[in-house]
Amino acid sequence: MNMQKNFQRKILKTLFVFFFLSSFSSAYAGEVFELEGDPGENDIKLLSALNRLTYDRVLSDQNTKGFAFRYVSKWYSPLRLDVLVLGLAKREKMSLIRIESSKKGAEKVFRNFLQEELTKKELTGGLGMYKDVSEDAKFEPFHKSYFWSESLALVQPAASVFYNSYKSPVYGGSDRLKGMFGYIMADLLLAGIGYYYATTTMEKNSALETYFLKPTPSGNVLDSPGAPVFIGLLILPRLYRMIGGYQDTYTHNRIMEISVSKSF
Repeated sequence: MNMQKNFQRKILKTLFVFFFLSSFSSAYAGEVFELEGDPGENDIKLLSALNRLTYDRVLSDQNTKGFAFRYVSKWYSPLRLDVLVLGLAKREKMSLIRIESSKKGAEKVFRNFLQEELTKKELTGGLGMYKDVSEDAKFEPFHKSYFWSESLALVQPAASVFYNSYKSPVYGGSDRLKGMFGYIMADLLLAGIGYYYATTTMEKNSALETYFLKPTPSGNVLDSPGAPVFIGLLILPRLYRMIGGYQDTYTHNRIMEISVSKSF
């Protein structure tokens, strides 16, 4: 009984730490730049630039979160972004553009794209300042493979994160470490929960049945009635990563196509 309680406490502590770190890191997400003209004047050209980036997969959202305008990618778009526009009260004819995405690197790239498109000024930011988190290496644009991204997601989601983040502008800051750590912890937690549940459903022979040589259960978790739950919990993070891996691969390849600045 004590072992069960200790196991539950460890799971709750680990979940708390993971979600705390995830929420803390996302609290400071977003890239911002200023644009001449008030939000109403910039509405059409901003929406047009976003649709050039996403192949007409962005629309205006009525839920502006208190901003003047908001543009979000459609639910089926593999390139995810959320753009918020606010008028600057102390500066006439100026707008503040905030770009949010699931990865810090992607936010910076999308900011550079919009700033260059809307101001028609050539930027020198972007990948010129890019540095791979694992090594100092010159960045050379290349396309990611959907096959490897999805295959690795089935084997180990963290490996798919590493593949998609390696020398990619999509991932920035702690994105890679946070993604890999999240999937490793999810795998361990779900496998532990599934294993524990499966073992509680296993049949146990009494001493009398053993004495009369009655066939005993194999002891294999996969042969227990709870095996489908165990397997299902292992599949969940892999399915989730397959979706994320597809989005990461698409976003990386799209960034290589648009060539946001000379640094690309």
